[in-house]
Amino acid sequence: MRRISVLGAAALLAVLPAAASAQASNQEVVVKENTTVVVKEAPKPSPVTSTPFGFFVFNAFFNDSPGNRNYPLPARCTGGASCEGNVLLDVRQTRLGSRLVFDDTAGWTKAKLSAVVAIDFQGGYTSTAASSVGFYNPTLRLRLAYADANWGGFTLRIGQDDQLVSLLRPVTIAYIANPLFQFAGTLNGRAPMIAARYDINPKDGIGFNAQVAAVNPQDNTAGDATISPSAAVDLGAGNRSRVPAFEGRVAVAYKTGGKRMLELAGWGGFQKNRFVSPATDTNVDVNSYIFGGDMQLNIWMVNVLGSIYSAKGWDQPGSLGASQGIAISATRPTPTSPWTITNANAVPALGGWFQVLVGPDNLVKAYGGWGGTQSPFNAYTGSLLAVAGTRVQNFQWAAGLIGYAGKNWRFSAEYSRATSFFYNGDNYSQGQFSLNSQLVF
Repeated sequence: MRRISVLGAAALLAVLPAAASAQASNQEVVVKENTTVVVKEAPKPSPVTSTPFGFFVFNAFFNDSPGNRNYPLPARCTGGASCEGNVLLDVRQTRLGSRLVFDDTAGWTKAKLSAVVAIDFQGGYTSTAASSVGFYNPTLRLRLAYADANWGGFTLRIGQDDQLVSLLRPVTIAYIANPLFQFAGTLNGRAPMIAARYDINPKDGIGFNAQVAAVNPQDNTAGDATISPSAAVDLGAGNRSRVPAFEGRVAVAYKTGGKRMLELAGWGGFQKNRFVSPATDTNVDVNSYIFGGDMQLNIWMVNVLGSIYSAKGWDQPGSLGASQGIAISATRPTPTSPWTITNANAVPALGGWFQVLVGPDNLVKAYGGWGGTQSPFNAYTGSLLAVAGTRVQNFQWAAGLIGYAGKNWRFSAEYSRATSFFYNGDNYSQGQFSLNSQLVF
């Protein structure tokens, strides 16, 4: 009998591997000393997945005149040493982010839930002066922080994202955090919002995208020209209006083989701005708006991108050197008296840019482009912005060569020159050559 039991145990051990392979992949087979088989369920995978993303960017900027250190933004100078340039090695455009995904289609929401958080290092400096020491100790800046709920083609987005106005960005490695032509034609900015979008996105054929958003009505408080009172709950004329800003965008695209061959988009925005006349404690409301469109065309080894807009009083924080805004006229009996606002004029502006890239995809691209934005000088006449330092017109051209060492490493040599025309008639120019490297993960 003992021999039979031993043979039985041996037979059992012989079939265990086959039995184990027949089990589901999430089961674990454990054999005890008395040949008892225990089947244990392995932990189920988490319903939430997290995927890191981002890139490391290194820039070497060579400026031929003073201005913004890592972007060509001309400064007014009087000659001599004050007009000399500089060299800057910079890593502040490096970006880090994470994408969370939770499939709740089997839950009560019936939605695919996701969230994105992204930061870079363009939030300022650890010292009040942008000295060589302070510049190399940058502070973090929150770029994106939003959550999505998706039901098929419909998505509800809540959080901070890129504004729907002027979404298209030129291709560059030198100017990412501050997009190329931001100085002249590319509006740039992010804001907290509640947005809804609808997508029809086939691999081949015609696709469609529509977006609308209620956006935090932020503006450049410098546009108040020290007129309106500063309070913790009033962060500018837009917030003071107590009405959200509204933006929208509609785009139609044509794809073949999964590649976008053509996309045409139109977009617009509206914001109410409220200023306060300190002497009379009365409100002065001014509406601002913008309408524009953009285009992408990809044929063989040629890519064409461009955007154009017409605005009145539109002030988009985040954009450098923008001439859009609201010009305030005011009086005061004595230097210490409160201001009395006599007029608030929404300044008209026309802007746009284009870029042409030539070369095989993911190998090498040569590009050239131009951008500009301008307002009429007389729109500022009689206002508190009728001063020498007010930028009225900005123009910028750029050219570069971008190489791709595989899918994840890119490098470039780029040159850009920007020119500003100021209210008093002065004009200044700054050229910037850069060598750049970007490692994407």
